[in-house]
Amino acid sequence: MTNPVTLLAGIRVVSIEQYIGAPYCTSLLADAGAEVIKVEQPGKGDPRRDYEPRRGSGADALSGGFASYNRGKRSVELDLSIEAGRADLTRLLGTADVFVSNLRPGALAKLGFGRARLESDFPNLVVCELSGFGQTGPYAQWPAFDSAIQAMSGLASLLGDSADAPPQLAPMGTMDLLGGIYAALGILTALVGRRSTGKGTHVDASMFDIGAAFLERPLALHEFTGEVPTRGADGFSPVGTFIAGDGKWVSVVIPTDEMWRRCCQAMNRPDLVDHHDIDTVVKRARRMRDIVLPELTRWASDFTRDEAISRLRDAGQPAGAVLDIGEVRRDEHLAARGLFVPVEHPEAANADGSLISLPRLPLLFDGLDAVPGPIPMLGETTVDELVKARS
Repeated sequence: MTNPVTLLAGIRVVSIEQYIGAPYCTSLLADAGAEVIKVEQPGKGDPRRDYEPRRGSGADALSGGFASYNRGKRSVELDLSIEAGRADLTRLLGTADVFVSNLRPGALAKLGFGRARLESDFPNLVVCELSGFGQTGPYAQWPAFDSAIQAMSGLASLLGDSADAPPQLAPMGTMDLLGGIYAALGILTALVGRRSTGKGTHVDASMFDIGAAFLERPLALHEFTGEVPTRGADGFSPVGTFIAGDGKWVSVVIPTDEMWRRCCQAMNRPDLVDHHDIDTVVKRARRMRDIVLPELTRWASDFTRDEAISRLRDAGQPAGAVLDIGEVRRDEHLAARGLFVPVEHPEAANADGSLISLPRLPLLFDGLDAVPGPIPMLGETTVDELVKARS
């Protein structure tokens, strides 16, 4: 690391966090140079420290479920059930610019850190509470994990092959990650606003709000047409996948007449350009499965996936390979941009001497190296941080 990202240098974040949403939020801030103090339960820490797959054993083990969201932080163990722990948290907040929590609404108030006290005692502090349903509203006290928000936001109703198929869940914490990204955006917005107001702001981030807003296109279709989008083709977007001659898949979307012309050019099928069943965008969207994709499949049967994609791109038609996770990890473009960086942890070494590598902050800043910091051991900086806070 020759010139690390320090754009948020001088910003100090204290976070009572666990699982994914808030940890991902603060990991993004840490990647950009903020100092992040992760407050954890003594002897246990974030529950994701124990998630499989793991390397090593005991308190020093490295969990894949923890490493992804906790790079570059400092771990402090505080027992917030006792007065001494709460007093130490108060001292830490006195040194902070930002306070993050993804505890259930009302939990901070029960600990003595309700909104009124925070605004009174720490008027310059940006406070971000990320929860399933926000701090207000009829669902505010409901517990929520990512799967519940995927379902309630409408996302699960759209994932699947057809309306007759069961709803599906994305196989990663989609709503947790979106919640973390939007929480980070809210924090940065509040920090910029503090420059002019001189005061902190309370950011109320609801995963349900964020998840629903993320589905802007299906919601717009519903508002404009009265229809309820469901699994399978929505009838307005000519998008889908087809298989090439080597058994690998290609993704394509053809949103304009000009792109359809280019697609037909790549296939050497000028007769399809003005075919009466597929001569408009909407017609192609509604006949994607029984006409457009079968035609693409027939054409691509003579080529490998990469050859088919190359011919489409040469004609000016965007197309993408459906990569498996192994292919993503080995992709030359991502390697050239340095997306995957080695994890700093005693248990990160592979048998061949290489190190486990995970994605950095997926942004590049001119002249700066986006390299995450090490994964913290539980409570490794408790003494240092409390000595500083008490002085």
